[in-house]
Amino acid sequence: MTIATTATATAAEEGPLTKVVRQFTATQGQVLAAGVTSPSDYDPVAAFVDVDQFKRVGAYLEELNWETYKDFLSGWAKGGTQFEFTEFHISEIGDAVFQEIEERHQRGDQFIRKNVIAVYRFTPEGRIRHLDIYEQAKDSGDWIKDSAKAAMEPTS
Repeated sequence: MTIATTATATAAEEGPLTKVVRQFTATQGQVLAAGVTSPSDYDPVAAFVDVDQFKRVGAYLEELNWETYKDFLSGWAKGGTQFEFTEFHISEIGDAVFQEIEERHQRGDQFIRKNVIAVYRFTPEGRIRHLDIYEQAKDSGDWIKDSAKAAMEPTS
């Protein structure tokens, strides 16, 4: 049984925005498992996002719109990155979902474990418009930092 917590009560079923977060992360996982060769590989994830309003603020305070977020994800996945996570808590309050997870990233012989809180904010239509990432990690992984930096560089 899944327990969803709201600002005023606990319910035995997922809220509608929690369902979107779970579909969003599952679709990202399917894209990664299929093998990422370009940012357009993440186009199926757009079904859950307001691509015109979308903004992601990451662990390094990088601010990404939808297109630069796809660039970031492609750089992060390049080189055969393997990724999995365990969800500890998820709460839906108003237009926001708070998801506490442990992430595990593997690339070659480098293994990174992070504690992360992802905060998703939604449009009235139930599409993700904003994503904030807060993390605790001893090592964030150079390839992850490099991907964030590259996504923020102006294109010429």
